[in-house]
Amino acid sequence: MRRTAPEVAEKRKKDLLQWTIHYYLRTSRPVPSAVIAEESGLDLSPARIRSLLQELDEEGYLHQPHTSAGRAPTDKGYRFFVDYLMDVQRLAEREKERIEKRYDEGLSELDSLLSETSRLLSKSSRAAGLALAVPLSSQGLKRLELVRLDSRHLLGVLVTESGLIRHWTISMENTPDAGRLATVNRFLAEAARGQPLAGVKAALSRKLAYMEAEFKNLLEAAKATMASLDHLSEEDSFYLSGTDNILERAEEIGDMRTVQALMRWVGEKESLAGLLRSEMEKAVAKASAPEQPNASAVRVCIGEEMGTPELAGLSLITTAYRHKGRPVGVLGILGTKRMAYPRMMSLLSYLGDLVSQKLEGWDEENS
Repeated sequence: MRRTAPEVAEKRKKDLLQWTIHYYLRTSRPVPSAVIAEESGLDLSPARIRSLLQELDEEGYLHQPHTSAGRAPTDKGYRFFVDYLMDVQRLAEREKERIEKRYDEGLSELDSLLSETSRLLSKSSRAAGLALAVPLSSQGLKRLELVRLDSRHLLGVLVTESGLIRHWTISMENTPDAGRLATVNRFLAEAARGQPLAGVKAALSRKLAYMEAEFKNLLEAAKATMASLDHLSEEDSFYLSGTDNILERAEEIGDMRTVQALMRWVGEKESLAGLLRSEMEKAVAKASAPEQPNASAVRVCIGEEMGTPELAGLSLITTAYRHKGRPVGVLGILGTKRMAYPRMMSLLSYLGDLVSQKLEGWDEENS
């Protein structure tokens, strides 16, 4: 009897696994071997199909929900499907045009850009759209100044190099007059430009040590500014849209108790933000690798790979967006494992590039 070459046998098994997962994603039903024999076109005998399915079960790629049921993919099977995607679907041209038009409609701040990107991801994917900017404390500052509101109040204005804007009220017993406030603002500008918040505070402390005796009123204003920086909320940098899209597909996740636990977890924005911060750390580490400093890959985490039991029924696709070649935030799609991976990966890659280009465009406009 002529034996099949090992590489040919392995390819047949991979083709069978890919077809089985694709069929399951399309129908949401476990796949019987008889259906594979009738519809796959893989030119395998029923006996050979059963034998290969048994091997895939033993290797952890497929499982049978019930003894008499067909096969369904495991997390390991989903991972195979993502890793072997060869023909990633591209976004329809009219969808690209619609998204680009929305980005051209006056988005000039990072808050509004990320909020809109989160909404577009949710709407285009019918899953939850996520976006995260790196913490304000680690972003370089472009502008830090004070505006006099009245005799007892100042308005602090902060703009980061990546476009994040914050403004807040500072209360004082007596605010500086216009001339002295202009001096304070020059002082703040020298300390702030290009520095993270920690660097700004250190620079201010050094300078103020020499000015305290002669400029007591200015010292009070600068210290009040420094103190108020600590109260800026970083939660505003996380944006979440469309969690109800996940609930609409609850039958794909598990029983009611599992779904309720998931929705409680998703309702805690800090937990989701922490998940994206972890992806941000991976993106920064990858960008720092000497072999590929400009890598801009889309990452896929399936089920238990996220390390959170409540998310075992979901998949998370993420990519980092960049400013001056450096990762400064993360975009993501969180949905059920049966999401259309090729299209979601393409959508996320496209929007990641678009956000990065928008940040670079702001630099050119302000130069």
